[in-house]
Amino acid sequence: MTMAVAGLVLAGVSAYAQIKQGEATKKAMYNKAKHTTLAGRVEATKAKEQGVQVLKATYKALSTVNAVASAGGLEPTLGTPQDIGTFGILNPGLNDFITSKDNEFLAISSANAQAEDERFAGREAKKAGYIGALTTMGSAMVSYNSIGSAPAGTQSTSYPGMKTGYTHAGRATYTRYYGYTDSSGLGVG
Repeated sequence: MTMAVAGLVLAGVSAYAQIKQGEATKKAMYNKAKHTTLAGRVEATKAKEQGVQVLKATYKALSTVNAVASAGGLEPTLGTPQDIGTFGILNPGLNDFITSKDNEFLAISSANAQAEDERFAGREAKKAGYIGALTTMGSAMVSYNSIGSAPAGTQSTSYPGMKTGYTHAGRATYTRYYGYTDSSGLGVG
């Protein structure tokens, strides 16, 4: 096997490795995207649980205000007990619940955006692997075609027994033989 052919074979192996590396990177990035999406869902579930706990605590606090007001002989839906329940318990509880819903939404949306970025990076890695492989093979083909050829601008086409010469209009013909010569220096074909 000549050096030129060996170079082509090695370039082919390198190109194959570049393609496989790009595909493996894409697969890894897609797996990472799945993990990111699942992690976002876990965070969203935690935020949802916090919202449920806020609602439970708000309900319990309102029940306590109603029970204390009733035990003290006050109407729980009028006056001070209602103000305490509305402004001191219900409004802050609803604000906390809304915040937990926002956190739930943000956890899912940010995880999905990050996962899409990771999938995009995977697709780009695969594309880069193919481009690298094409570049490697193209470069190898250029090298293969240039190995063993004469330098640019020269012509090397002689071999033993080849005749060369010229004929000029109206003049004698000159012919030269390459190969063996006799004692007088004339070429013998």
